[in-house]
Amino acid sequence: MKSLTDWLKRLALITGEAGPELDYFRVFVSGKEALDIDGWLFTIDSQHSVSLPISSGHESWSVLRLPDIPETEVNIRNRHRLAVDLACVLSLALDRRVIVPIDLPVPSSAQKITFLSLAEIVDQSIQAPIPVNAKNQVIDYVTAIAGLPPEDQDIIGAASTAYYGALLLFDREPRAAYTQLITGIELLSREYGRPPTDWSEWELSEKWDALFDANGLSSEQKDVFRTKLLEDKHLRLGMTFRNYASSKIPDSFWDKPLNQWIPGIDTSSDERLPQRLVTTRKISDFLQRDRVVLKERLGKSYNLRSSVVHKSSWIDLIKLGQPIPVADQHSLPLSFPILRILLAELIWIEISERSIPIELPNFKLFRDIKCDA
Repeated sequence: MKSLTDWLKRLALITGEAGPELDYFRVFVSGKEALDIDGWLFTIDSQHSVSLPISSGHESWSVLRLPDIPETEVNIRNRHRLAVDLACVLSLALDRRVIVPIDLPVPSSAQKITFLSLAEIVDQSIQAPIPVNAKNQVIDYVTAIAGLPPEDQDIIGAASTAYYGALLLFDREPRAAYTQLITGIELLSREYGRPPTDWSEWELSEKWDALFDANGLSSEQKDVFRTKLLEDKHLRLGMTFRNYASSKIPDSFWDKPLNQWIPGIDTSSDERLPQRLVTTRKISDFLQRDRVVLKERLGKSYNLRSSVVHKSSWIDLIKLGQPIPVADQHSLPLSFPILRILLAELIWIEISERSIPIELPNFKLFRDIKCDA
């Protein structure tokens, strides 16, 4: 809640002469009655009900007008944190699900404001247009999945739902989305990975050996400690996670595209524009072709997930999104898009290796509703 209290402190500094600058946020609630608050530190102005073409039914939305001190430019980190703090407080106070999207108000036509998503910077590669060979790709997946043995359907299915959960959450709660990707890889590693048995496989083994030597432990005493340390469940799960993902992935993984697609809007007409390809890159531009480096960064990602799950640690959009390519990123966790592509690749690898060729039903459905069996 620090971002919210910081705003209150800034509000106290606003003088009558300078006056505030208004910031705008969207606020969504379930049902046909929008949230409406007037005559206070901020206002929430009711707009209208939106009937969604999905199972969530009706949502209603409002515009939250927030007075603040003038800023020269938008700080994405601060805006992200403040949007989440506002949503948390409103949800707790009202005992309802209140969504404050992570977006940016942009003036468009007269007396109108258009909101553009900021959260999409977490993964701009997933916003690409639908592939031209979409039908064939779907056929390949469905055919391969149909040939999976039941036990593999359960494991791979669980990893796939974790992947899908990350897609649903990445532009609303990116921290939770990131943990879903780690969960998906961990599910596969527990089933198809190899638990560590070699002391030297642990990246901290040399530090522990140095500690043993500094304290004059005998060979027998060292072996006792090594055995006990390797029996630690959390340690084994983390090592299995890193070893599995870094070794199972093919060399072609580094050549996969990681392009930057940005949607736009015509501010004169409020018309949404098609996605625009801004930058063409591949994973190797952000991740060295080195499996040792990949293993190290997977370890950072695993620890990042743990900090979110056990401490609800804050992670902003910039840290989760794809950074500018730099020479050395050994100390950084993998970005959300690289981790997402990694999980998708591992899922397909396990499907391909375990699927038994099967013939699909001889059935075709056409748009005129006729069946050709």
